[in-house]
Amino acid sequence: MLHLYNSFFSSSILHKSHHTKKLVQSFHLHRDSMLCDVEACLFVWVPVKEIKESGEHPGSIVIKHFFNELTFICATEDYGYFLKVTKVKSVGNGKLSKYSTHLMFPVTFFCRTFLPKTGEVLVGIVIKVCMQGVFLKCGPMNSIYLGRRKMPNYNYVPGENPFFLSDDQSRIENEVAVRFVVFAVRWSTTNVRKFDLLASIEGDSLGPVSLNGFDGLEL
Repeated sequence: MLHLYNSFFSSSILHKSHHTKKLVQSFHLHRDSMLCDVEACLFVWVPVKEIKESGEHPGSIVIKHFFNELTFICATEDYGYFLKVTKVKSVGNGKLSKYSTHLMFPVTFFCRTFLPKTGEVLVGIVIKVCMQGVFLKCGPMNSIYLGRRKMPNYNYVPGENPFFLSDDQSRIENEVAVRFVVFAVRWSTTNVRKFDLLASIEGDSLGPVSLNGFDGLEL
């Protein structure tokens, strides 16, 4: 069984002010291309005061904080985007943190992740058109750039609703689905936890397609 470790800064004021890191331990179960099913453990901090005064069951409070923290984390460089939690396996006993105002609970869960890889073929929806290319979204990703140099035989047509037109009259414009190949992936160095992708439609069977509502990533 493979043990993988990552640390994340918490979104809470407590963890920001003290630069506390939280440890996520993942056990790789199954990977099908870019999609991966994993068992993971996330350490969740819960204020002792909330548990004492809320009137809710402690387990419910922990689970609420767990989903909030996982939403904040969103993605990691090693495992990709957390798409969905398929099952919460267990909530461990809380341990008093060194700050004495929070309890730390280990939450073990099963989830599906998505890690974009160079060379894979995806389908994205155009969300922005500019003179130098277009931006697409696909599943949890909305930072996919398809530059005009990677759109052979397409020419930019300016106007109120600009688009790219190919020699065979195919159009790439807002809300059009485009099948593309990933030729570069970079983990963002900004405060937003995401991947930046560069796309290309150079090759057979790439370009505008009809998806009938499908967003390009079957989860």
